[in-house]
Amino acid sequence: MILLWNFGRRAIEGNFYIFCVFVIVLIFLCHPNGVSANTVSHHLKLLKDIHVEVLKFGINKDPDLIKREFWMDLDGQKDNKEEHVVVMKYSDGLNLKMIVQVTYFSGDKGKRFVRFAKDTKLIQCCIKEHDLEINSSDYSDKEMEKLFAIILIGIRNKKELLKLIKH
Repeated sequence: MILLWNFGRRAIEGNFYIFCVFVIVLIFLCHPNGVSANTVSHHLKLLKDIHVEVLKFGINKDPDLIKREFWMDLDGQKDNKEEHVVVMKYSDGLNLKMIVQVTYFSGDKGKRFVRFAKDTKLIQCCIKEHDLEINSSDYSDKEMEKLFAIILIGIRNKKELLKLIKH
């Protein structure tokens, strides 16, 4: 009887460990914040396009520090009109860094021109030769994909508008 109990206990412990590993792997694979390589590469492609468009935008007096500011509608709310987007590229001595800062405003329906900053979010990147990697972000992956696409379209539209004004 004791021999049978020990054998059963070892079998249950062995199966329990296998079951725990299976559950952990399943949770990791099915987690909603899990990021596929395809999604990450799409984010980075959009971010690289933003970087290229900002470099081509206007005259660069200092190649080590480029700062461009844009006002664009990112959230589609009529009461706060536009968000402030800053794209800044700078050198820290070793690497090139890029920061995308988005400031969201709350609008007062009674006062059309008065807006207060309610939230600021950052995306910090490192640029090494032709590679770009995101070091930190206040956005989720779904938000980044949508945000980068809207920012890229906004920058391109502003460039086209300035070309029309220039000619």
